[in-house]
Amino acid sequence: MIEFSFRPEKPIDLDSTLDCGQTFRWVKDGEWWKGVVRDTVLFIKKSLGEITVKSSSNSLLGREISTGIIHYLGLEDDLDEIHSTLRRRLSKFDEEARFISEKAISEANGLRILRQDPFEMVVEYILSTRNSIPMIRWMSDSLSAAFPENRVDFCGETFYKFPTLGQAKLISEELLTNLKIGFRVPWLMKLFSRIDQESYFSQLIPLTVEEKLEELTRHDGIGYKVGSCVVLFAYGELNAFPVDIWISRVMKDIYGIEGSTKKIMQFGMNSFFPYGGYYQEALFRYYRTRKLGRNLN
Repeated sequence: MIEFSFRPEKPIDLDSTLDCGQTFRWVKDGEWWKGVVRDTVLFIKKSLGEITVKSSSNSLLGREISTGIIHYLGLEDDLDEIHSTLRRRLSKFDEEARFISEKAISEANGLRILRQDPFEMVVEYILSTRNSIPMIRWMSDSLSAAFPENRVDFCGETFYKFPTLGQAKLISEELLTNLKIGFRVPWLMKLFSRIDQESYFSQLIPLTVEEKLEELTRHDGIGYKVGSCVVLFAYGELNAFPVDIWISRVMKDIYGIEGSTKKIMQFGMNSFFPYGGYYQEALFRYYRTRKLGRNLN
């Protein structure tokens, strides 16, 4: 086990960041957040401005653990610049839009966009289609546990690494069906068979947001919502603007924008460039935590 502490130079709210729908394999247990990031088990807590990390590995997503955790948590993002830019973008809209947006941004002061693994994000966001966060977590955990060799015993608890593409290619349709993945089974089976190596995902890094979306949406089960989530939460394209039911509601309520996912997505990307993703997450958190419908007060 690797354990270390550090004092982040920039603010972060772990609760907002790890429980705002951008990641699925984290659970709060007392003062600790416990999760599996691809092939690394992590325990993280924040106390008196200091973050303490326990890790099952000395690396995280290809980086040395101490720098990897900073990158993963989005601590390199300048939230002051991001939020001030968003407020400038909002100045052209009416009072209602500015009012609700200011409340959302203020309450998301320490919320950060994570930098996650593209393959894991693609699989988990396909699972997210018409699904709840607890069920997505259960499916992802169950899929990982289907491979006994992925077991990690850590601090007296058992966890499972997320499968590699090579392992995923061995998964049967029957297994996925037994995991209650339902109508998403053919999408995952096609994805696993069509992608030869995980290097496919690293080859997308130099592409623009639009090019990444175009490539990802070639796969069954990946529309603009799923694709935008992958582009934002895996590739760190901070202007990506995922549109789900919550964002559809808020865009209609405060901007009068409705229609296709693509139309709303493009409105968000154009209006809040280059940080549409941070604006989206702030709104998503604010809207979902209050379960708002038509009443925005």
